[in-house]
Amino acid sequence: MKKKTLVLAIVLFTAVQLHAQRKVSPGIRAGVNVATLSNINADFKTDFYVGGILSLNLAQKYTLQPELIYTRQGANNVRFEDENGAGRDENVTIQYLSLGVINKFYFIDGFHALAGPSIDMKIGKNFPRIDFDDDDYGGVDLGISLGLGYTLPIGLTFEGRFKTGMLDAFNNDYFLGIFDDPDRISLNRVFQIGLSYSF
Repeated sequence: MKKKTLVLAIVLFTAVQLHAQRKVSPGIRAGVNVATLSNINADFKTDFYVGGILSLNLAQKYTLQPELIYTRQGANNVRFEDENGAGRDENVTIQYLSLGVINKFYFIDGFHALAGPSIDMKIGKNFPRIDFDDDDYGGVDLGISLGLGYTLPIGLTFEGRFKTGMLDAFNNDYFLGIFDDPDRISLNRVFQIGLSYSF
């Protein structure tokens, strides 16, 4: 029994050392989205995100992490009205393929702060539309993420982020009944809680 414990301890120690010495580490990332949309009457929507990451350990306390993530966002009980003023509440789901570049700054052991931009390509949606053209800017969002995380020596990371979009999620030139003022826009707002693992 003692020999098995010793062998297991040696294997674990070796794995941790090898992982710590790696400069480039592919991995996976997944978790829960708690999302809503700004400037409209809507409730938070719970959904998920999942994708791949590539951790580039460029300095002792800095990692650059490109990401490719499938993410489901939107809001629940969004109020829509038609041209006659008749209204209905609908749950809105917007699906994105998000290409991001996250900067991680380590300050105490595995604790880190993170920040970075993303470009999010809309690949699915279920909201009402009027003559919507998928080829215009309404199919893309630009995002900024801020967050905190903790990475264990074995490469497992616990992380929380806040992400905001910077382009109108609805492309409201094509919509009626969401805004009276066409200059107001509705932005994605997303809290993300999840895990990542670097191999």
